[in-house]
Amino acid sequence: MKIRKRPVTISHAVNSVCNLRCSFCDEWKKFEKDGSSAVREPSFEDVCKIIDLAVDFGIGSYNAWSTEPFLRKDLPDIMKYAKSKGMKTFTITNGLLLKKRIHEFKDVDYISVSIDGPTATREIRGANYETILDGIRYASESGFLNEPLLMNCVISGKNLDEVVDLLHFAKELGNVKMAVEPVYTFKRMDDTDWDGLSIREDQKPQFVSLMNELIDLKKQGYPLINSKTYLKQIRDGKFIKNCRVDCGILAIDHHSNLYNCRIHNKPLGNVIETSVFDENGKIVQNGMTKIWNQTKKERKEMIQNCEGCQFFGYAELTLMNNYNIESFYGYEWL
Repeated sequence: MKIRKRPVTISHAVNSVCNLRCSFCDEWKKFEKDGSSAVREPSFEDVCKIIDLAVDFGIGSYNAWSTEPFLRKDLPDIMKYAKSKGMKTFTITNGLLLKKRIHEFKDVDYISVSIDGPTATREIRGANYETILDGIRYASESGFLNEPLLMNCVISGKNLDEVVDLLHFAKELGNVKMAVEPVYTFKRMDDTDWDGLSIREDQKPQFVSLMNELIDLKKQGYPLINSKTYLKQIRDGKFIKNCRVDCGILAIDHHSNLYNCRIHNKPLGNVIETSVFDENGKIVQNGMTKIWNQTKKERKEMIQNCEGCQFFGYAELTLMNNYNIESFYGYEWL
C-alpha cells in the first residue's frame, strides 16, 4: 500500500435486490426509490470485465457485496472467474441462504456473515436470528470453508448486552472469527430512525464496559479480529481521520460506477463506459486506471475535508498504513 499508493481490494456490488430491509442500510432503499432504473444488475460478462480491469489495475482481492450477493445464482461462477485470475475472493452475506448454498462456494476464500444478536437481528434487520445462527453453525461444521468464517457485528443501542454472547459462540465453533464496529449515522438517510439505533447518552457507560470486556477477551485469545488499538479508539469515541481508504479499497456499484468512500458516496466515474476493449475482449484502455489518475486531487480533498468515521475496514487500513503492527496480525481480510 505504501509503495503502490493504490487500492489492493475491490468491493463490487453484484446485485441490487435484497431479502431483508435492514434499517441502517441505504442499498435496498436506493433500489426501491429509483424503481426500474435500479433493477438491472451487472451481467456476468460485465462482472468479468470489471474483474479483468481490476487485475490489470493491480488489485489482488475481489469482494462480492451489496444488498445480498447470495441471491445471484451465478455468484459461484463469478468467484471462480476471479479466482482464475489469481485473486483472493471474499463475499458478505446476511446468512439467510448460507446453509442452502455454502456447498457452491469452493472458490471463495472468505465469507462474512452480518449478525448482531437476537434482538438487533430481528428488530433492525427483520431477519430470523435462529436461521442465520443455524447457517453459521452448519457452514462451520460442513468442511466447505476454505478459511474461518467471519461474523460481522454492528454495535448499536439494541444489542449492547448481546455482543459478548456472539463472541462466545464464535469461540465455541472453533473455525469462526468475529469483527465489531459501531453503527454509523448516515446523514443522507433522513428516513431512518437513528434515535432507535444510535447508542444513547445513558447507554455510554454500558458501551464503554462492553468495549473493555471485548479488549480483555481478545487478550485471552478469543477470535476477535479487530486490533486492540481500534477497539480502544471506538471505546473512547474517536473518529478515524486522515483516512487511507484510497490505499486499500475501491467500491464499484451495480451500475459499474467507481466510489472511493461509503461515507461520501460520490461516484468518480463509470469503469465500463470509460474502458475500451478490442474484439477479443482484451483491454485497450483501462477505465479504472483512467478514473483513478484523473481524480487524484478530488480524492485528496475528500480525505482532507472528511470529519472522520469509525468503519472497521477503513480504520484498520489507516492504522496499518501508519505502521500499526498490531493491525497486521488480525486484519487478514485485507
